[in-house]
Amino acid sequence: MIKDKKITAVIVDDEPLAIEGLRLRLENIQDIQLVGEGEDGDQAIRLCQQLQPDVLFIDLRLPGLSGLEVVQGLQSDSMPLVVFVSAYSEYAIEAFELDAIDYLMKPVNLGRLQKTIERIKERLSPQQRDREKAKLLKALGVSSGLSVTELESWLDNDSAPFPSKYRSELLIKNHDNEQVFVAVKDIQWIDAAGDYMCIHTEQENYVVRITMKRLQEELDSEIFQRIHKSTIVNLHCVKSIQSLKNNESMLDLGNEIKLKVSRNYSDAVKKLVENRLS
Repeated sequence: MIKDKKITAVIVDDEPLAIEGLRLRLENIQDIQLVGEGEDGDQAIRLCQQLQPDVLFIDLRLPGLSGLEVVQGLQSDSMPLVVFVSAYSEYAIEAFELDAIDYLMKPVNLGRLQKTIERIKERLSPQQRDREKAKLLKALGVSSGLSVTELESWLDNDSAPFPSKYRSELLIKNHDNEQVFVAVKDIQWIDAAGDYMCIHTEQENYVVRITMKRLQEELDSEIFQRIHKSTIVNLHCVKSIQSLKNNESMLDLGNEIKLKVSRNYSDAVKKLVENRLS
C-alpha cells in the first residue's frame, strides 16, 4: 500500500444496524476511510464502479443480486478486494473460491476485523500499484486511441518514443511509377479528385487511390483538419487566415497557395488557432 494513503472501503448490507456496527468499528481503525454505503446488490456494483474502493465489505444475502452474484458481476477494472460479512457460515467455501480476502461472521468482532485489515494491507502493497497503473493505462488508452498492450510495451522500454496510432509515413507511387515514402509531416494539404486523393508537399504532388475517410483515419486529426468536403489541410502549414462573408475563411499556405474554409467546416479555423497557440 502507498505510504500515508488510507484504504478506501464500501459497506453493502440490507440491515442498517449491521452497517452502523461495522462503520463504528472501522472508524476505530486509523488506516481505513469509508467512502460509500449501500443496501442491495445493484448499489454494490454501482458504488464499486463509481468510487473504485480498495475493499468491499458485503453481506451475502441482499435484495436482488446476492453478494456472490455481485462479485461475479463486477468487471476486473472495478474489482476491489472483497470481504464477505454474514450471519451464516455455509457460504464460506463459495466465497473463498471467488478469491475473497476474508469471511467475517456477524456481529463483527473488532479484534478479528483488525486482523482482516492487516491482511488487506499485505495484499494491497503490490496490488495497489498494479490497479493504479491499470487505471492510468486505461485512461491514456482512451485519450490516445492506443491499446493497453502498446502502452505497456512503451512503459517497459525506457528509450522507446511514445507510440502513435497514426502513420508517420505514407507509401505512394510517384509519376515514374516508383513507390516512395512520403513523410506525413511534409504534407501541406490534400484534395479529392474523383476516386483519388491529391497529396501536396512543398517539393512534389502525389496521386493515390484512397477514400477521404480512410485517409483521415490514418492522419492525426490534431494536425490534419478537414476544411471542405474535398480538402484537408496541415494546420502547421497555415501562414495566415482571412475572414470572408457567410462565415467562410481563406487560409494562406504561402507560395500563392490559398484554400477556402467552407462555412460547414468553420470550426476548423477555431481549432487552427487553438492548435497553434497551445
